[in-house]
Amino acid sequence: MQQALTSSLSRSVAVAGLLLALTVAYARGSKPHTHHLALHAVDQPGALYLTAWRNGMVSVPIKGGKLVPLRFSMVALINDGCRWKGIETLMPIDNHRYFYRYDEEILECDPGADPYIKTPRTGLVTVED
Repeated sequence: MQQALTSSLSRSVAVAGLLLALTVAYARGSKPHTHHLALHAVDQPGALYLTAWRNGMVSVPIKGGKLVPLRFSMVALINDGCRWKGIETLMPIDNHRYFYRYDEEILECDPGADPYIKTPRTGLVTVED
């Protein structure tokens, strides 16, 4: 009788351990991991860009290692007397690179303002880690 209880208990412990291991593995696989993105685009000399990369690399959570489309936007009052919106669109190329597009929109200007020229650009964004 004791052998039957021990055997049943051992199996229960083994099954519980296996379930715990599978739960931990699933939880790890489903958590987003933060990755650093590096922008590779040519700046027009003297141009002002409203970009998420203004201070260097951007960090984003990427779940399951699969890249998804991203969009960043920023609004600022520029010293030309206008309020601008910068829009950055990232479309996955593969699991390590995005196609990058930057566009600008003038939202409004003060009377008599002399707006800067728009400086759209394209490039590449790479996942660095």
